[in-house]
Amino acid sequence: MDDLQISSPAKINLFLEVIARRPDGYHEIESVMQIVDLCDHVRLSRRARGIELCVSGEEVIAGPENLAYRAAALVMESAGLRAGVRIDLEKRIPVSGGLGGGSSNAAAVLAGINRLFGLRYSGEDLQGLAARLGSDVPFFLSDGLALATGRGEVLSPIRPLWAHEWVVIANPRVPVSTAWAYREASSKLTEWGRRASIQALIESGSLAWPPVWAFNRLEAVVLPHRPEVRALKDLLEAGGGAPALMSGSGGSVFAVVPDAATGEALATQVRAGGGFAALVTTLPKNPILAATE
Repeated sequence: MDDLQISSPAKINLFLEVIARRPDGYHEIESVMQIVDLCDHVRLSRRARGIELCVSGEEVIAGPENLAYRAAALVMESAGLRAGVRIDLEKRIPVSGGLGGGSSNAAAVLAGINRLFGLRYSGEDLQGLAARLGSDVPFFLSDGLALATGRGEVLSPIRPLWAHEWVVIANPRVPVSTAWAYREASSKLTEWGRRASIQALIESGSLAWPPVWAFNRLEAVVLPHRPEVRALKDLLEAGGGAPALMSGSGGSVFAVVPDAATGEALATQVRAGGGFAALVTTLPKNPILAATE
C-alpha cells in the first residue's frame, strides 16, 4: 500500500460540564461527544524521508506546529520508522470552532500511518499516543459516541441510541480560544456549584433524541463575550432548532432539526449573514476506524 485516504470527522459536545481545575493546569470535565459527517479529508502517501504536510481549504499552519504533523512525528519516532510520509489535508471543519477538527486530523494520521506502514500498534497503543497530543485526540479513535472524563482523554463508550439524525452546524467565523474559555471558567467554579452528573442519565438509559438534556457549561463564559456566537444561537433557535447549543469552547453552534428541509433553511440563513453553515447527520461509526482497521 502506497497511499491511504481517510475521512476525518468533526464532533459536537452534547453535554459539557466543567468540574474542577486540576493540579496539572487542565480541567476535570464530563462530556458526551458525538461524531458527525462534516469531515476533513486526509491522504497519506509514502515518501523516502521526512514529513511533508500540504493543507488546502481553511487557513491553518502547515508546519511542525500543526497537530497532524506532530502526530506523524510522534508515531514515526515511537516506531523507529525511517521512511517518510506526505500528508495532504483538505480542511472543511472550521478552525478553533469547538468541533475538534485538529484533534480528528491527528487521530487520522496516527491510525493511518499505523495502517500504511503495517506498524501493528494496538488500539490501546494508539490511544496512549493520542493522549500525548491533546485531550480530544483519543476520542477520535473511539467508535464515535462516548462519555469523556478526566481532562477529556478518559473514555467510556456509549452504545449508539440513534443514527443519522439531522443537525445544523454553524460558525460566525469568529475563533474562540479554548485556553481563554477555561481560564474564564476557573474563576466561576465556586459560583456555579455542580450540576447533576450525566452519568445518572447514561445509567438510566435516558439519553433520548432529540437531546433535551444537552448542556454546555462554557456557554456561561463565552456567550457574554462573543455576541456573534450568541446571535447565531438565537438565529438557530428562532428557526426551529431545538436544542441549539455551543459545541466545546465555541464559537461553533449546533442545532438539532427535525428534517433536512428545516436544516437547509437554517443553513441558508446563516450563510446569507456571512457565517459558515453545514447540514450534517450524526454518524453511527467512526470513518477513521473504518478506513484504517
